[in-house]
Amino acid sequence: MAVNGGMKKVIFLLVFPLIAEVMISCCDCIDTVVQSYTNKSISVSNLDNSGKEPIAATANSINKNAYGFRLQLTREKLACLEKRYSFFIQSTYAMSCGCPPPNQFNAKDSITAIKVITLRNFDGTHAAGSEISDYFKIYNLYNFTSIRDYLKSSSATLFKEAELKPQLDFLLMTAPTITGEHQFRIQLILSDGRTLETETSTIDLI
Repeated sequence: MAVNGGMKKVIFLLVFPLIAEVMISCCDCIDTVVQSYTNKSISVSNLDNSGKEPIAATANSINKNAYGFRLQLTREKLACLEKRYSFFIQSTYAMSCGCPPPNQFNAKDSITAIKVITLRNFDGTHAAGSEISDYFKIYNLYNFTSIRDYLKSSSATLFKEAELKPQLDFLLMTAPTITGEHQFRIQLILSDGRTLETETSTIDLI
């Protein structure tokens, strides 16, 4: 007796989990360890972008058209949640007999905003205490991203332990019209209501 298309689909759905399990077991994969993390602290250093790539500033003055700062974010791992065996994720990897990531880190709190505030008079419309976040862009491998777009595209779920200590380079795209000493406060606003805050050292923008 011929099996119609609908019955074939039902049979496939019933048999597929068994096939996937067999393929996964052949891959000898380990279960993904799931942990949570919290955004703990930030630090910052001035950058000189006058060369091929931004580097840590060693002088007390920088060309105002080549200024930036490097933000170091430290995240803290929390207690291990579970070993997760996600059938749908695992089965996807099983089709090529590859294994899923051994670790998964889920955010207890996420970054909702990044603010850059000038502590000195910056130009005719931005006095000391003004936010100038839109004057900076995040740089990575010759790509420039606005802070807003970075937050939209970044994922709070991590798969590598190195991602618990990311470095972000912020480059100034609009130079100050007022030369002389400048200093900036950086704030990370978190979903749990906390604010991580730090300040750059004073730098002479000439």
